[in-house]
Amino acid sequence: MPERIRRILAWVVTLGLAGVVGWGFVAGEPSETDRVLALGERIKCPVCQGEAIVESPSETAEAMMDIVAEKVEAGETDDQILDFFTERYGDGIRLDPRFEVRTLLLWLAPAAALVGGAYLIWTRQRRAKEPA
Repeated sequence: MPERIRRILAWVVTLGLAGVVGWGFVAGEPSETDRVLALGERIKCPVCQGEAIVESPSETAEAMMDIVAEKVEAGETDDQILDFFTERYGDGIRLDPRFEVRTLLLWLAPAAALVGGAYLIWTRQRRAKEPA
């Protein structure tokens, strides 16, 4: 079999497998454990500086993870669980702030930095190509 055909087949198989894995992530139902861990990654530990409760070794974070697990087992939605912690600790407990008018800058700053960086690169490359 020619080398070119083997490369094309390898790419087709690789893309097909990547598609299956991607579809599994999108269509698959998360287990309760998956939900608990995902929520634990979105809630900030009140004891540690900027660390998620799922990663924190503090007793407070462990107790909060237990509460998350209980609420997931009770059938509460992710938003209900996040609202529970937000009511008790304030908006600062969330590692992913809500998309609101007052948090708009937090959400737009990375995009603005990306656009600004691309513009700087583009203008510098343009200047380098111009004859002196």
